[in-house]
Amino acid sequence: MLRTLVIALLLANATFFAWTQGWLDAVVGAPAHAEREPQRLGQQVRPEAVRLLPAQVAVAASAPPATRCLEAGPFDVTEVAAAEAALAASPAASAVAGRWSRLSTDRSGVWVIAVGRAAPPEAQVKKITELNRLGIAFQAVKAASGADETLSLGQFDTLAAAQEALTRFAARGIHTGHIVEVTPPSTSHRLRIDAATPQEATTLESLSLNTPGKPFTACVQP
Repeated sequence: MLRTLVIALLLANATFFAWTQGWLDAVVGAPAHAEREPQRLGQQVRPEAVRLLPAQVAVAASAPPATRCLEAGPFDVTEVAAAEAALAASPAASAVAGRWSRLSTDRSGVWVIAVGRAAPPEAQVKKITELNRLGIAFQAVKAASGADETLSLGQFDTLAAAQEALTRFAARGIHTGHIVEVTPPSTSHRLRIDAATPQEATTLESLSLNTPGKPFTACVQP
């Protein structure tokens, strides 16, 4: 029994040795050196074309190009129409067609309740004395029309609020007050492209929008 075991071990070792030397590759179908050198080197395709790159260069090469947020303006209603027409008609800007947007911002106006011109002083002495007697604060302001300064009893951001205040002042004995528009309400517009490629950004920054002094630049608030 022991002799049989020894003979079996010798046969197993001899078989394994023969396989590791590649003598049995054609018999077992499993090459002993298929995953070792130099067999791997022999399987390479154009190894001379392989280059090792620093990690930073490899990451930069695989990353998409950085985009930029660009906007032009602010425009009034006439200017924004001209800018949009120029943008839509430009062959160079065709790549951003449908990707730009108009951002509009409404600004309230300013109205004051005036009780006469601030000059000449002698014409206002009686009015100023009366306002002081009633304990009503006032200040001198200039109207949007460029007219002379007026004595103002208050400043309001809506016409309705100014009209309500005028009624209250009339109830207190101020009957010469009237509403003056200092700054009219307005709406400003900007044209924005959120993600322009470097090539698109170069094109947009050199594009004429028929609005001198208001080209595409980096967004104020991306």
